[in-house]
Amino acid sequence: MKRVLAKISENPFWLILLTVILKLPMFFTGHIQEDSFITWRVAKNFVKYGVIGFNGDERISASTTHLYVFISSIFNLIFGDYFVIPLLLFSSVLFAVGSWWLSKILFPEKLFPRTLFVLLLNMTPPALTASLLGMEYGILFFLYNGLIYFGLYQGKKWAYFVFPILLLWTRIDTVIFLGIFFLADLYFKRKLNLFLILGGIIGLVSVVGFNYLYFGEIVNHTITAKKIAYKNLIQNNSLEYSLFQWAYYGGLIKKYSVLTFLIFMAFLGFLGFVLWKISRNTKISSLIKVVVLFTVIFALVKITIFAFFNAYFDWYYWLPRVFMFGVILYYFLNINTKKTKILYAGLFLLFSGLYVFQWIQSYTIGYMEERQRMQIAADINQNNGGLGQSILLEPAGIIPFFTKLYTYDEVGLVNARINDEMLKDEKYWWINSVERFQPDYILTIASKPSLEGGFYKLRSEDTASFTNDYTLVKSYPIDRIHEEAPPLLKWIYHIRPIGKDYFLYKKNTNR
Repeated sequence: MKRVLAKISENPFWLILLTVILKLPMFFTGHIQEDSFITWRVAKNFVKYGVIGFNGDERISASTTHLYVFISSIFNLIFGDYFVIPLLLFSSVLFAVGSWWLSKILFPEKLFPRTLFVLLLNMTPPALTASLLGMEYGILFFLYNGLIYFGLYQGKKWAYFVFPILLLWTRIDTVIFLGIFFLADLYFKRKLNLFLILGGIIGLVSVVGFNYLYFGEIVNHTITAKKIAYKNLIQNNSLEYSLFQWAYYGGLIKKYSVLTFLIFMAFLGFLGFVLWKISRNTKISSLIKVVVLFTVIFALVKITIFAFFNAYFDWYYWLPRVFMFGVILYYFLNINTKKTKILYAGLFLLFSGLYVFQWIQSYTIGYMEERQRMQIAADINQNNGGLGQSILLEPAGIIPFFTKLYTYDEVGLVNARINDEMLKDEKYWWINSVERFQPDYILTIASKPSLEGGFYKLRSEDTASFTNDYTLVKSYPIDRIHEEAPPLLKWIYHIRPIGKDYFLYKKNTNR
């Protein structure tokens, strides 16, 4: 086995192919991140209308990533409506290439540990999600490690210029990575890197300039919309809650609790021990020590900034977790011991367990999505949806993608008119939007519109008109999905219930 893996490591093509094959079972979970469908609808919109937007020829930066929109558009042109699976495979390949570049830095001469590093890192939960859930993070990991490998490791001037531009066009928040990388490069080379500075400036100016000239805004509309819609979303302003959130998103246990916090602190304590051992090892080159320390600093800074600013989206934290896993994996693969077979077998069992953990977690989500939001889209399509009809809902991912309905979303990510209504009337913006835009379909989450308060609050004078204008055509209770699930999923749903009820309303056509 060792000889086979060593042979594979000599040709990165076979190693990358093997990582992709290992990930294929994840496709059968049906789990794709909801927000990726927003990017893909923008990409399809760009191909069909020549406009970067979500609804026909209306310009709006509904996606957080420009580069991924353009790449998705290319795949849509090549594969048509069947572009998603090839795109996910492409993302998985890019992630594997990024991990290969990182392994060549960490193991410049040891082929077998290099092979194990790539395979095991690609089996971790954050690597699987970054590769296959549809977001731009497979591309981002590729670009991160491209800059580290060709820039810091090989000293290629073009890399210092090109990669910052591509990173900033992928996500504007990569300025965090670039800022910390700049300090690491300055520490290692003891001089300012003008190519890196120039690439960062051009990348930032070009993205901001494009946003202003094309969309009429400095930052992506998604940032503006979330700022307006989520200002009252913070569940708890206490330090205790913020620390729980920090541990929730920094680790793998999805529960706000003291236990989660303590486990994450124990993990960070072990990570600190690993860094100390690596720094004390005289056989490890100074470059590797810089790369290891830099990636951990980036991971912790990114997690801390986003967690304490109440960024409630798990994908922001995928790559920081990958880098922390990578450092710990490097430490174990670099241990000199006579019992290497036992060590490698133990690592394989541990990371196989992590792989199964993510597969089960994705299966629980994919099963729910297939029987709820995918079913809602199918039910709407039976009534002949399309851009000629409209819907008000949240979130604006799966259902608008498959129904092609003109969309108003409750956050305003894909339609700024909603944000205008929020600014006019913070309390009754939802019913005001219904009355103003008269959507053909309305989808509510967790509750029905009522006078009693909640998210879908009605005024007393709105009750009769809403009842006359709209009919509840179908409910999608989450308890029924949990109850009808296979035994394994039913057990998991009992431990950690996920999902909410949905209520689909249709506009009465006889009015």
